[in-house]
Amino acid sequence: MWNKNKQNYLTKAVDELQKNFGSIVLQSKEFCLEYSHYYEKEMGEGLIKKFVLFDGIIDKEDSVKIKKYSMELEDSLRVDGNRTVNIDPVYVDEYQVVALSHKDRGSRVYLSNGVYAEIQLLYHHGSFQPLLWSYLDYKENADFFNEVRRIYLKSKKVTE
Repeated sequence: MWNKNKQNYLTKAVDELQKNFGSIVLQSKEFCLEYSHYYEKEMGEGLIKKFVLFDGIIDKEDSVKIKKYSMELEDSLRVDGNRTVNIDPVYVDEYQVVALSHKDRGSRVYLSNGVYAEIQLLYHHGSFQPLLWSYLDYKENADFFNEVRRIYLKSKKVTE
């Protein structure tokens, strides 16, 4: 079950991410991964997930570097060889929500250095829409990503 010790590792990870990517602007509600047991063997039961938006604007060209950094951060928080946090960077622009992974899969595009990109949501008819392979947590948080898109577009206007 989710416990205070796991929360401490999540807090440490978020603190480190803020040092590199800025303050938290928006975050989704925490939710359980009841529909997936993929990470339980390594990380235990009762896993909690949330999406977090930082105020630092990043360049898509840094995607590989950011995924590598997230993997190093995960490694720094390991206990007895097991991860205590799983950090999957995502970028959002006006058209898509793209998740970065180090695992190959049929719907993923190889970028470089063992990093893959996968579109999870596409913007269509006024909202982000899931694709055939989109994970349920992205589908269920389309409203969150619509808000991220709104913030992104507003910041883009300011910087242009």
